[in-house]
Amino acid sequence: MSHMHIVFIVHYYPPINSSGAKRVEFISKYLVRMGHRVTVITTQKKLSDGAFTEVIPPGVQLIELDAFGREAPSRADGGTFEPMYTTAPSGLRRLKDAVMALMGQLPDPRLPFAMSFLSPRLSVRVQTALRDADVVIGSTPPWPMLLAAIAIKRRFGVPCVLDYRDHLSECHEMPGGRLAKGLEKVLDRALVRRADYVVTISDPMTTFYGRMTKSIRTIMNGYDHELMNAARARVGPAASNKIVIRYMGLVSPGRVPHRFLDALTALRREAPEKLARLRIEFYGHANLIERELQARAADIEGIFRFFPSVPYDESMELVVSADYLLFCETSSQATLSAQGILTTKLFEYIGSGRPVLADISPSTIAGRLLTSCGSNHIVADQPGPFLAALQNEDFYRRQPDYISETTLCLSRASQAADYAKVADHVRTLAGSR
Repeated sequence: MSHMHIVFIVHYYPPINSSGAKRVEFISKYLVRMGHRVTVITTQKKLSDGAFTEVIPPGVQLIELDAFGREAPSRADGGTFEPMYTTAPSGLRRLKDAVMALMGQLPDPRLPFAMSFLSPRLSVRVQTALRDADVVIGSTPPWPMLLAAIAIKRRFGVPCVLDYRDHLSECHEMPGGRLAKGLEKVLDRALVRRADYVVTISDPMTTFYGRMTKSIRTIMNGYDHELMNAARARVGPAASNKIVIRYMGLVSPGRVPHRFLDALTALRREAPEKLARLRIEFYGHANLIERELQARAADIEGIFRFFPSVPYDESMELVVSADYLLFCETSSQATLSAQGILTTKLFEYIGSGRPVLADISPSTIAGRLLTSCGSNHIVADQPGPFLAALQNEDFYRRQPDYISETTLCLSRASQAADYAKVADHVRTLAGSR
């Protein structure tokens, strides 16, 4: 395989601290290591997009643009990030939620950015990079990054790949009225049919988009083994005499661990001395958990602690030093969207080697993946297995890290190699036309 110039079009990318940035961040890092030239064209960031804590991977050319296609470096101003799910939303957040409840994902503030690739005033440096590119890859969400990739293909003749981290149409976690959901399907089909190739993060998502194109492949998310190993090297002996269970990241309505909370409530009745030995920590936006505890589980509220989001390196230290990691996603077989969730966090949990308490059906794709990576994980959609574990004295002794052969195959380096094969295939097909 000869070296290529690969261009990514993304919104989520360093310097912002976001789990959505990690897929392209690490794939671009390892593609550069393989000798490929990588350019990332992204939106100008402000603090309202996330905290500026992350570092651009060495060797990656980063170009940030404003809504008019002009180069505009990120600025450490513009307020603070406010997620969709919060118990005290601002006026602007309420307005956004009202618009999304009616119109879904269609009205997106990044649409002008996508259309700027057709503008004659587009940055000269961007135009030069795109004329030299072998492949352009647009990664969603948000969906205008896909539109930007299609616009680039039309204007510059560069073959394009659409990378789906989440569904656009039929996304079970996104709001929208019936008309909006119908229009999202029309938009999704139009984008996919104009692309040269589609990549998704899970087999259910590939099944869904495979109805629209035959040029499709699954390349899952993963974990960065180098950063994980570095985090282990920095972490010292546990400072707490408690058994620490940690959850990292945003809690959405589908990520409230109801069955685990039920097990804790039962433990409070049956073995309160064991409950007192636990400390459960949430890092990130977890307002829904605080509200849930106040509403139905106030008798266990005292063992919970809530912290703001932390920089990625620090979050990995917290992951590898935890006694257990708590995981919860929408546990449903009803739609391919709900089945297809395989978040970056899941792979980081697996890559850490720490045991995972997964409040999710064992029959889901995430549940099956956890089970295949080690018997030390507890995967259940009923309180019973969690309660049985919590009642066992062995639960209160720290378990050693366990890295299975399956886990080793989930590194970002291997996924970057898979992406290089896709890019080379797309470049070859375009050259033969």
